Amino acid sequence: MTPSEIAKTLIENLKLEKYKPCGVHFSDVKPENALEIKKKGNGCVVPLILKASSGVAFVVSEDSTGWPCSAFYLGFQDTIFEGIEYFLSNKDDFWRPCEKFIQSPALAKSFVNNVNPVIPDKKYVVIKPLEDFSGEEKPESVLFFVNADQLSALSFLMHYDAPERFDRIIAPFASSCMATITYPLKMARNNEEQAIIGNFDIAARTRMPADLLSFALPYRFLERMAAFIPESFFTTHNWATIKERI
Repeated sequence: MTPSEIAKTLIENLKLEKYKPCGVHFSDVKPENALEIKKKGNGCVVPLILKASSGVAFVVSEDSTGWPCSAFYLGFQDTIFEGIEYFLSNKDDFWRPCEKFIQSPALAKSFVNNVNPVIPDKKYVVIKPLEDFSGEEKPESVLFFVNADQLSALSFLMHYDAPERFDRIIAPFASSCMATITYPLKMARNNEEQAIIGNFDIAARTRMPADLLSFALPYRFLERMAAFIPESFFTTHNWATIKERI
């Protein structure tokens, strides 16, 4: 199936009418009418990633990375900012209020040092609806914004041919842009068959609908799993009952 055909199947079976699956890839071409943060260093990319799922492409370049955290997590700079380990932890004398996400600066520093995001090899990181990928164009990873019922279906689909796998879906500590962009791209580059549940980021959730989580994975993994949809639980009465209430 093509990306657009996979998108159509997913939208129909998961009832993804408001928030559609998006593909992520690198490109030197900016999609027509794409959204882009105008000023480097200003603005959170997460609401715009969500906006892409409503049908409008969003791009990030070296000149439009938004806040320093997204510039780092999307691979455009080597660090976030000096003292990030104190900001993420509970160091009370840092120059701005700390997020208190990690127990100590040492743990926070180790975490940041081991992120190792994929470095963009083209001008733009492009996030656009999967149904808009045309011809031979394919994304590297795919992301969803889903409610509990849709997340349940994706989780079961990802285990359809490997029910014994306990590591096929992970839910690690991660910022929202890490969970939707950084980690899925790394998984794709490593040819991993894993998906990541995210959008647990307390700071980013203040800008997101309360009932949504993210689900992201390499496109090649989704491509294989999507082929199972016609023979899977999506054809059952149980799923029809759940789908009706979405």
